[in-house]
Amino acid sequence: MPIPLPPINTPYAMRTATVIGEVRGLEGAKRRVMSEIRVPLGGTYDNPFDPDDVTLDLVVTPPEGEAYTVPGFLGRDYLRSLQEGKEVLTPAGSPDWRVRWTPSRAGAHKLVLRLKDRTKTVEKPLTATVADGDGPGFARLSPRDSRYFETEDGKAYFPLGANVAWGGPRGTFDYEDWFSRYGAIGANYSRLWLSPDWTTFALERAGKREEGLGMGQFDLGNAWRIDQVLDLAGRNGMRLMLCIDSFNILRNRDLNNYWEKTPHNTDNGGPLRIWSDFWTSAEMERLYKAKLRYLVARYGARPETFSWEFWNEADLVRDFDPVRVQAWHKKMGGWLLQNDPYAHPITTSFANTSGFREIDTSSELDYIQTHHYGSGDLVRSVAAQIGRKSTWNKAHYIGEVGADAAGPRAEDDPQGMQIHDPLWVSIATGASGGASPWWWDNYIAPKDLYSVFQAAAKFTKDVDWPGENFRIVTPTFAYQTKPAAKRRVDLRFENGPKSWERADYNRPRVVTVSREGKVTGQTPVPGLLHGRVNHPDLHNPVRFKVDLPRTTRFEVRVAGVSGYGGATLRVELDGAPVMTRVFEDKDVAGHEDIHTYDGVYGFDVTPGKHTIMVENLGDDWMEASFRFANLVERGQPPLEAWGVLGNGMALVWARVEGRTWGRVNVEKRPPNPAPPTMMGLRGLPAGHWRTEIWDTYRGETMTATTTIVGNDGRVKIPLPTVMKDVAIKLIREGR
Repeated sequence: MPIPLPPINTPYAMRTATVIGEVRGLEGAKRRVMSEIRVPLGGTYDNPFDPDDVTLDLVVTPPEGEAYTVPGFLGRDYLRSLQEGKEVLTPAGSPDWRVRWTPSRAGAHKLVLRLKDRTKTVEKPLTATVADGDGPGFARLSPRDSRYFETEDGKAYFPLGANVAWGGPRGTFDYEDWFSRYGAIGANYSRLWLSPDWTTFALERAGKREEGLGMGQFDLGNAWRIDQVLDLAGRNGMRLMLCIDSFNILRNRDLNNYWEKTPHNTDNGGPLRIWSDFWTSAEMERLYKAKLRYLVARYGARPETFSWEFWNEADLVRDFDPVRVQAWHKKMGGWLLQNDPYAHPITTSFANTSGFREIDTSSELDYIQTHHYGSGDLVRSVAAQIGRKSTWNKAHYIGEVGADAAGPRAEDDPQGMQIHDPLWVSIATGASGGASPWWWDNYIAPKDLYSVFQAAAKFTKDVDWPGENFRIVTPTFAYQTKPAAKRRVDLRFENGPKSWERADYNRPRVVTVSREGKVTGQTPVPGLLHGRVNHPDLHNPVRFKVDLPRTTRFEVRVAGVSGYGGATLRVELDGAPVMTRVFEDKDVAGHEDIHTYDGVYGFDVTPGKHTIMVENLGDDWMEASFRFANLVERGQPPLEAWGVLGNGMALVWARVEGRTWGRVNVEKRPPNPAPPTMMGLRGLPAGHWRTEIWDTYRGETMTATTTIVGNDGRVKIPLPTVMKDVAIKLIREGR
């Protein structure tokens, strides 16, 4: 049962007459530019972070429109220094009260400062003449097309960058290095974590109340750090998502748990005896709304604050209940909608790539994120989710993506293919922003992969996403010179669904493959093979019934094994065992996913009809995909592409068929280049179109020509030999 916190005696308590002194900070106020108003005041309160104890508000009446309220906050300035490689903060003056205000209109404004403490309410009327400003203002959902974002000046905002969630021992000094590199190559977006309390920017930290720590108070030093990083973002042309909480604080076991140390826990002075009470506790609701008020007050007026994210991967909390979590999001989202005068977009996220539609589509959340790791073909996984969630009628982008949630796989992928390919396919499928990678500090920075973003930033720079009314198109390809014989390609079963829930794919499956490579039966094939001990109800062996025209190699690619007991791969051919591999969990104390067994396991199968059964006889899961080598004959060129067509622009990204992350970086078997082809598109308005072929690594156009589209709306574009991938941009001339 949650318990209410006792009255908090903070180091910021005050016992004076309730009064507002002379304020400063309104001089030179400009439209779409933040002003910071310093407010000397006196009052009677114990906790300046508790709106039930004391509030300072600025009530604004603009020249036109309704009055609105901007909350104030207690802050403190600091000086920072590096001491033996670690950032150290030193207070610079005493804590003081401030109001940050960013007017949206120019002209004369009537203002009232309102101070309410436990004894009385006092007001101080003010005026401000707001001059025109040339800033772009806040980024919000576009009124022209709510699938996309735009700034107040009407320009498209396409978030493009990486997660940079926390710093190392150097704290904000790390961000000087990182953000300057991102800004220099045209990235405009990143994401900070404000939780758990070990992160650089944690506001709620366990500790002694008299030192300003514990639930109900906020760490003013870390709050100052957030301001410094927002300043850096602004100077480098970036906007930041602020992720308020992460699953770790409500997770008491398994990987990355932090419940034992979190300030929410009653053992650490918090209100929660058990993690699951977070979602329904009245006391926790009161404390959370106080935190939201502080966030809005301190960072809401900053145009560099792009959006609020309630949770990082909320479904990883212990005892996750979608019904309770949805109710909580609706309540807190509703509060933010009522109390954020700047209407920042609101979102949340889940570890489950499929998301939770009932939560994601709640009206209190403005846009959807997807997190995805671990599939052998990241491109198809990303494209599938963008296409699937486009039917949810909200803005959506890939908020986290990577080859492996357990680590960056930097030695496997030193060139950043796991960044490059999801980014480009997200552009070509009409996502609301670029797919955003993780591993900023141990992959992107040390491998100097910033240039991966630069080409995409150049390609998308002048795209008016909300104005195009983009829709999906499917490019076609034909050889410029038809080869004498058809080519042979693999039949692969990749990117299968992965879950620990009862589902059809978590039962035994039977799939039939004809001599021509046609697949029928119980698809999709699962991406996880569950063992027989930890989840016996999910045990899901796969039987392939095949009719092979020639000797064919069959392979199982293993891409991870459970750290909760390991797995055992067993393969039978026509009822007789042909391969058994034991993937032992040697670290019984730890539970991280095991990758020492990652690789390809296979054997040759003679022509004719056979039954191949693949089964996991071990304790827990293994991640697997399957390949019949060179089984299928194809007459089409070896290219696959994704594209969107708008009112006056088309964007296409094409890659060599089968050039997946797993095949290139794990199997080390990249496919051959694609010979010159003709790419076809249909549905274009008649007229002259500038056609640009882009190098997606150098960020340069390789060729630029003018193409005439007739009344049939069709166009054919010659493409050169494609070594890896290529992007195509068509721009209607004279529009």
